[in-house]
Amino acid sequence: MLEFTVTRDHLTLLRNFYVGWNDCETGAPEIDPKRPYGNGYVPGDVAEILGWERNEDGELTDDQESDAYQIHGETQTVLQIVLSTGSFVPGSYARSHTYSNDWVLTG
Repeated sequence: MLEFTVTRDHLTLLRNFYVGWNDCETGAPEIDPKRPYGNGYVPGDVAEILGWERNEDGELTDDQESDAYQIHGETQTVLQIVLSTGSFVPGSYARSHTYSNDWVLTG
C-alpha cells in the first residue's frame, strides 16, 4: 500500500497553480511547467506563497531552495489525490497499489 501525507502547505500550493489550456491534440487543461505559480523562479514563489522567511539578504538558503523543490515535486501526488478523492483535505492517504488512483483518507 502506498501512503502519502497531504499538508496544508501542499494544498496552498495547488490553489496557487497557474492553469491554462494546451491545444495539443484535443486539448486539455495544464499547469504551466515553466511558471506553475506565475513566475519563473519556483523556489521563490513557493517561499512567498507559504510565507517562509528569507535570510538577511532577502535570499533563500540552500536548504530552503531544496525544500521548495521537494514540496513542489510532491504536488504531483497531491493533485492526483485531490482529483481522485474530490476534496482538499489534509491528512494521511493510502492506495492499494502503485498504478491505481484509489486514494482514501486514512487519518
